[in-house]
Amino acid sequence: MKIAVLGWELPPAFSGGLGIHTINLFTTLSRVEEVMVYVPDFPNLDQSYPFEVTRVKAGPLGSPYSVNRDFYDMVLEYNKGIVEAFRPNVDVIHAHDWITVPAAIVLKRKYNIPIVVTFHSTEYDRSGNFNPQERIMSIEREGYTSADKIITVSAYTDKILRVLYGGGGKTSVIYNGVSSTMFSNVRKSYNSSGRVLYFGRVTSQKGPVFFVQLARKVLETYGEARFVLAGTGDQIGEITDAVNKFGLENNFELTGFVNDESALKLYRDSDVFVLPAVSEPFGMTVLESMSSGTPTVISKTTGVGETLFNALKCDFWDTDRMSEYVGAILRHKALREVIGRRGRIEALNFSWEKTALKTLEVYKSI
Repeated sequence: MKIAVLGWELPPAFSGGLGIHTINLFTTLSRVEEVMVYVPDFPNLDQSYPFEVTRVKAGPLGSPYSVNRDFYDMVLEYNKGIVEAFRPNVDVIHAHDWITVPAAIVLKRKYNIPIVVTFHSTEYDRSGNFNPQERIMSIEREGYTSADKIITVSAYTDKILRVLYGGGGKTSVIYNGVSSTMFSNVRKSYNSSGRVLYFGRVTSQKGPVFFVQLARKVLETYGEARFVLAGTGDQIGEITDAVNKFGLENNFELTGFVNDESALKLYRDSDVFVLPAVSEPFGMTVLESMSSGTPTVISKTTGVGETLFNALKCDFWDTDRMSEYVGAILRHKALREVIGRRGRIEALNFSWEKTALKTLEVYKSI
């Protein structure tokens, strides 16, 4: 089987879970099938990959992430580039999110090739449930109705799509995996470090403002702790202002972008990981944290949480309950160790091999 993947991120050029998904899933699939990945022509894609990579020019300014041009227009330009560069001798086209749906639909009509669309998130999620862009939602709607098969990364996302765009019946829920060797080899000590970790994009969708509120309440109620917010995003300025407003500077650290090596160290050295997401379709860092043996507290609106028994859950806005969870974990080594060890075992249920096998089933069904 020949599979054309219409991608957007590919490590080392990535800013979130889509890049991690692309490299891991299609590396695994390339062991048994022929995979061709289309991505923007990022200058740092100079390493070798286990699959064929076609780098698509995205305009005179290069990277579609450039801040000098309108992001929406860049995406449409990139999709035109995919259509021009496309080689049609494939069996399936696999698109990801709205950013590659326009090209997928054109190619399906032009060459009569079936398409699969994976929704890693929706515009409703990315906007934090507030003021989503209708022009992006219209592309999502067209992709949802035009695809031969839909894959969602959680039942939570499937439900949102059904509410937004209707229909159903052609969707498969396939969870992401986690690199078991990369994170499970972390040597975890459950001696107290007093460190609480947030790791993810710093956007309204992920709820970093609730992490700041949590920090304030934990310090007021449980005493000393150190809060680490790792990642980048459009709310960095707002979070910095909130930290200063509440006088948390001495107990708060903003790391900016974190590479794999630093991420491993952060998971290892933290007592608890917190993701108070407003709307998180999956939550890859949740599995990474659990695989590292770090106790995890997540919002009920985190997709991966629908399958987890060894993570503590509450509403994203309930920072009182969240602070109780975090405070108890910080105070009690036995609790840290029980939740951490059991979570580590549970995270082993998520593998990229399992994700790949289920994705192959979807391909073969069409």
